[in-house]
Amino acid sequence: LVPYAEWMNGSVLLLHRSDYGCCNTLLAEQVGMLGRYTEAFFPELVYVRPQGQIEKRDSLEGSAFIDFPVDQTMIYPDYRRNTAELEKIQSSIDSVRNDVDITITSVWLKGYASPEGSYAHNKELAIGRTAALKRYIQQLYRFEGDVITTDYEPEDWAGLRYYVERSNLAHRAEIVTLIDGNLEPDAREWKIKRDYPMEYSFLLQNCYPALRHTDYRIAYTIRSYSDVEEIKRIMRERPQKLNLNEFYLAAQEYEPGTDEFTEVFETAVRMFPDDTIANLNAANAAMRRGDLTGAKRYLAKADDSPEAVYARGALAIRQKDYDSARRYLNEAKSFGLEQAGITLEQLEKGIR
Repeated sequence: LVPYAEWMNGSVLLLHRSDYGCCNTLLAEQVGMLGRYTEAFFPELVYVRPQGQIEKRDSLEGSAFIDFPVDQTMIYPDYRRNTAELEKIQSSIDSVRNDVDITITSVWLKGYASPEGSYAHNKELAIGRTAALKRYIQQLYRFEGDVITTDYEPEDWAGLRYYVERSNLAHRAEIVTLIDGNLEPDAREWKIKRDYPMEYSFLLQNCYPALRHTDYRIAYTIRSYSDVEEIKRIMRERPQKLNLNEFYLAAQEYEPGTDEFTEVFETAVRMFPDDTIANLNAANAAMRRGDLTGAKRYLAKADDSPEAVYARGALAIRQKDYDSARRYLNEAKSFGLEQAGITLEQLEKGIR
């Protein structure tokens, strides 16, 4: 039992037998062919190297529901749920700040107030409470310059609409119509309170507290990696830190068709599920190991580049749909992909 190697394709196995008697006398001789091995035609696959990103950017986002005493803008960390809510922001910042490969570029805060009371007063609260949170974070981390930026929304009507639309309130449709109407915020809130007092009371207790929140986004950059062994380690530990070009560099270390080779491109497509190049390379890797269903799924999310059209032709060959294969390969050839012409010739020879 001998493992298959490329040079064996199309070769034959011969047995030469010689029978000898006394005094080394040749009694009989025979040469026979035991078998021929021809591998099914397998088209050369074309992988695409992604363009390296100049700078890798990412961000963490979330919402914190920090409680303030009525009409106050000072943060009390031990007040009601504030310890846990402030921890959300701190944990997000710490998760990237403690990574030597990451540099935080901005911390963005946007504060919201709920609609009860006057719009002017809610504007003051939204601005003041967001500023208080900025000071709190600045005291914890001492960020340089203008890393922390703020924004505000005096009243979170979008959040109220989202809640009402998905509720079972008796006058849900009417309240949504009022929210979408042209009334000024104070008049709108007063009309809901006057016309639908039961629903308003329910919203005040169950929805309005959640409308007083702060959205945050921590933006950061990740350094680039060029050492393949380091890329392999990062891929095992935190693959989200890699870009597609770095995944491609790691794949070059493995033999196509091996589990390691396939794992690189499958990890890449999990990190970038909608990227056309990631899906194309994952399709090729799946095809190489015989997973034609997976290859077809990935190719559905690839684009119409010459390489992607060629890959569809290669898949058609593997599926023995030679008419479709010729159509795709001719199309890829017309786009200037040299390998498409080579594979067309090999296909015709293989069929003959």
